[in-house]
Amino acid sequence: MTAQSDSLQEAIERIAAVLDGFKIEAVGDRIIMTPQSSVQSLTIFDVRDAAVAAGIRKDRVFSDVEFAFPGEPNRCPDLSIVEDEATEKFTYEDLLAAIEVVSSKNDKNDYAIKVRQYARFGVPVYLIIDPFLGECTLLTLPRDDAYARRELFKYGDTVPLRLPDGRAVDIPTGTFKRRT
Repeated sequence: MTAQSDSLQEAIERIAAVLDGFKIEAVGDRIIMTPQSSVQSLTIFDVRDAAVAAGIRKDRVFSDVEFAFPGEPNRCPDLSIVEDEATEKFTYEDLLAAIEVVSSKNDKNDYAIKVRQYARFGVPVYLIIDPFLGECTLLTLPRDDAYARRELFKYGDTVPLRLPDGRAVDIPTGTFKRRT
């Protein structure tokens, strides 16, 4: 370990000792704290199960795995679907889809910062699942810092993920839990 990573790990341990209910991780030279809930965890499992049921190999569907974005912060999507040929260390080029479950109300990270970054790097499919609003936002056709196509689905709908390699994943949202 380097001195910097030792220092980050020590900081994480100090923070974890006083805060409950957060996932705390080092990403690059930053400490990321994400509030966790059973709703978020169950939603991630449901989406992963839908992907595997659609024929996506389970070794192509990851949760909280880091992807490099040169010159910008690396990202660890809540769930990602990667190219069949992708190998670690993963980069943005390996992503077929990035899925984020909103972890706090009025989350600018998922709805603004990640939208711009994922679009700028050409991530073909970005799905935002929001248990506070009870809806999913499907973004496709990345162009510059935005996505040209935006579709909104309410909980209870089936979200049709169409991956750029021709595969399809239908995500039923009828059992997704809400948060207040």
